[in-house]
Amino acid sequence: MPRPPRGVEPELVSRFIKEELLAESPADAYAKTAEVLRYYERNDVIRHIQKALRGQERTAEDFCRSAYALQAISEVGSPQAAEQAAQYYDQKLVPHPEALNFLPLLIETLVVLAPSGSKDKLALRINREVNRRAPIENESEESMMAYDAIMEMQQDKLPRAVNMIETKKKLMELKPAESRPELINLYLGITPSNNWMQVWAGRMLRRQAMEGDPAPIHAVLAAEIDKADPEKVGKDSITDTIVNRSAQAILYLQGKLTKTQRERYEDTKLQAMNFLWDDLE
Repeated sequence: MPRPPRGVEPELVSRFIKEELLAESPADAYAKTAEVLRYYERNDVIRHIQKALRGQERTAEDFCRSAYALQAISEVGSPQAAEQAAQYYDQKLVPHPEALNFLPLLIETLVVLAPSGSKDKLALRINREVNRRAPIENESEESMMAYDAIMEMQQDKLPRAVNMIETKKKLMELKPAESRPELINLYLGITPSNNWMQVWAGRMLRRQAMEGDPAPIHAVLAAEIDKADPEKVGKDSITDTIVNRSAQAILYLQGKLTKTQRERYEDTKLQAMNFLWDDLE
């Protein structure tokens, strides 16, 4: 499925992971486990997932498995578990021979680990590779492409990740009322970001709603629906995304839509699978 199924009993989620996810399971199984934990927030499986981290990553599959295991642990584990994951990342994955072949995954994992961890060792590894490839850049088309690829990591991908990390850290330090507007902008896609940051923002909004009063979240989301141009609903994908995500999030977080808001939501043509939604009508 394109995302974890909704409506599963949380205890069953934990039991399934403990019984079916093995230390040697494929990397893809760990990637999907991380996605499941982002939705179901099950921290009782952390010790089980840690069994995959044996410091014996020999193959590309081993490397990717460990990266996704670190993501899963960081997402729902304790601050101490996240710190341990960040140390493993620096000590075992960044120096690994396969690291340069999976830089997008390493950069993604760096963002997931935040606020734990640091970019320093990964940046140093990338800088060394840039310096190694610079003298031979023009020797062949292959060497030129390899140099361009590592330069993109150094000058674009890693700086973008650092910006996301700083945004994440800043929002985590704010009080709910202070962080709420930007979390909503991230979740709705009003503030440009990637899918992971949108999901993270959705998780933070859900946490605020569960631990406090969800009414202020409902109000901001409702305002986004109300100010949407009716002439664009059903015709403009950006407008439909904002209306669709806002309406579904309100309902998911136990709020209600007005008649006009419901009609506007039903007029959207977006067949989305949003994070804050139970797939129920």
